[in-house]
Amino acid sequence: GLNLTGEYSGQTKTKVEEQLDKAKGGVLFIDEAYELGKGQFGVEACSALVAAMTDPRYAGLVIIMAGYQADISSMLDTNLGLKSRFEHFLEFPDWEPNDCVDGFRTRAATGGYTLQSGIVDILEWGFAKLASLKGWGNARDVEQIWKSTLQNRADRVVDLLVGGDKLLTEADVRSALEARIGARES
Repeated sequence: GLNLTGEYSGQTKTKVEEQLDKAKGGVLFIDEAYELGKGQFGVEACSALVAAMTDPRYAGLVIIMAGYQADISSMLDTNLGLKSRFEHFLEFPDWEPNDCVDGFRTRAATGGYTLQSGIVDILEWGFAKLASLKGWGNARDVEQIWKSTLQNRADRVVDLLVGGDKLLTEADVRSALEARIGARES
């Protein structure tokens, strides 16, 4: 990912300017931008961005900051100069558990996988449980569950010495969900 903060005083401004120079005439996309509001070097990164936003060298450059709404708001509140320079805010609602089930099913269909009957019920239960826990990542959770399910399937296929099996079983999905839920609950 894009790292705008340095490890010693003065390095952050240089790192920010390097990224701004690379993005000149285009878009600088900063994901998980709320990290910029944390610590001395995060404060330095915010100050460097404010300075760049008024620098004619970067005219026409679009800066997009992405992250969870509450975290971005808190970060922007730490630097009013930065906050005042952002004019457009787009809010994307979190996925609901049924959206996550649809995302999982779409991945399976795209990959040519068959879902064993009962998997949708397990996914609905699992994503509802994950949504109720701290750290709900919606699409990120779908990605993690998908990868874990494929790993569980691969382990099962190797264990059975059966090649070419594209069936995802209830056990594959349940194990992936339980591992993710267990990690969140601990």
